[in-house]
Amino acid sequence: MPPLWPAAFLLAGAAVWLLAAPAPLTGLRLLRTPDRSVSDLLGDRPDRACFVGTVAEAEGGRTVEAPFTGRSAVALAYQVLEERAARGWWLFGSTLWRPTSFEPIDGGAVAGQFLLDDGTGTVRVDPSGATFRLEPDTTIQVEGGDTPPERVRRYIDANDDVDDEDLSVSLGPIDWGVGDDRRYVERRLEPGDEVLVCGAARDARGAVGAVPAVIDGGSPFLLGDSSRRTVARRLLIGDLFGVALSILLIAVGVGAYALVL
Repeated sequence: MPPLWPAAFLLAGAAVWLLAAPAPLTGLRLLRTPDRSVSDLLGDRPDRACFVGTVAEAEGGRTVEAPFTGRSAVALAYQVLEERAARGWWLFGSTLWRPTSFEPIDGGAVAGQFLLDDGTGTVRVDPSGATFRLEPDTTIQVEGGDTPPERVRRYIDANDDVDDEDLSVSLGPIDWGVGDDRRYVERRLEPGDEVLVCGAARDARGAVGAVPAVIDGGSPFLLGDSSRRTVARRLLIGDLFGVALSILLIAVGVGAYALVL
């Protein structure tokens, strides 16, 4: 009977992958979701399908104003990320290395109904319950102690959950800027952008597109700005460190089995 300890490496590798990946189950489900055209909705209402087309404003729909840039979008996700220092590596009382990362301290998402036009027809999308898988459109980096741009300044003043970062300490004639570095990130879906919508379609009336249907739910129900396979790959694969560690652990487990069998 082969020893069981190599299996521990295999299980550890799988666990690291699952923990590092953003949403592996959603990624696998997305790979099994078929691509469809809007014209297919004239005779069918699939409970799971992906559509790719161009964003257009819907009659009666609304756009939202991005907080950091003021741009108009039909769907928007934003975050305030602040630099945090992790516990470092120590040797003889001295810090050898102290990694830092940017952690979210505030954010939100808002969306209005829009039309998806893929050239075969248009269909209304209500993304209020969708998961956004959009890449950053704007990232504003502000160093600790610096004064942020005016729109960011107004956002901070109106938000009790985000404090000032342009603080300073005076030492005689010298002012030292203090505070943590921040990133203000916007992910926007604007009219004219290409969008991936995966979800379920149902019959609808009112302000609809050429097809009397609306996509407003499903599993998965998401908006993306890349192809279905690209979004699925991002959900299945986490950061490079997690991927490398997972591969290393699995390779050790496989190698151990090869030696003992």
